[in-house]
Amino acid sequence: MALADLQLERLLQRADLWRGDAYHPQQEGQDSGYPELNRHLGQGGWPNQGLCEIFSASEGIGELSLVLPLMRRLIPNASTEGCGTGLVSLVAPPHVPYPQALAMQGIDISRLLWIDTQAVKEQLWALEQILTSGVSPLVLCWLKELSVSQARRLQLACEKGESLCFCYLPDKMKEQAHPVPLRIALQANTEAGTDKPLETQVDILKRRGGWPAPGFSLSLLPELLAQSLMLDVATERGREKEWEDELDRKLDRPQESAQVLQGPWSA
Repeated sequence: MALADLQLERLLQRADLWRGDAYHPQQEGQDSGYPELNRHLGQGGWPNQGLCEIFSASEGIGELSLVLPLMRRLIPNASTEGCGTGLVSLVAPPHVPYPQALAMQGIDISRLLWIDTQAVKEQLWALEQILTSGVSPLVLCWLKELSVSQARRLQLACEKGESLCFCYLPDKMKEQAHPVPLRIALQANTEAGTDKPLETQVDILKRRGGWPAPGFSLSLLPELLAQSLMLDVATERGREKEWEDELDRKLDRPQESAQVLQGPWSA
């Protein structure tokens, strides 16, 4: 009986065994730079390695800002404190990377590797080579589709090279079940009357060692841009209020204290 208990205890120590909500991570994750996100991620931050899928229905909702703090820590410029090594790779981004904007975020752009190709086979080949090499601890890629077998192959490449890969995919792809440690869906916060119109809704669909997390909002816009846009929103709401007040005056809407006239039809 003692031998069986010992064998069971050894089995429960395996990192690939999930015990429902009784999750005890073998190691801490990498700080995402967003305390609210860290609280919901299974290891208190991004996984140290593996393929992470990020789904979005539209562009410009903070999908790149989500990983900027990690990029800044891995490849900091001279004015930013940090001791990261290696490269950060961008594979098939939908737009030309803007070096000045990345440099303003404290990122050393000389350590960015940009792979520009539209052929799916070339994208997957480049990803596998970079991930297995171990020279790029962080890889970002933008794919239009990804099969289960392709996701498994990229996951194995991440494990071999001890690399972390964020794969941006269309929102429709989230219905597929892929053998990856983390899957996140992003969408613009369009809730009517919300006091956070510029935040992004985050839904963790899958996380290693835990159930899917309830949705929450994150402010993923740069601080100065968010302040500028919030000022625009406040100005627009002020104009709408002025238009409503002016319409009320033109229509001469009765107030609560106004007398209502009664005609001969009244009892």
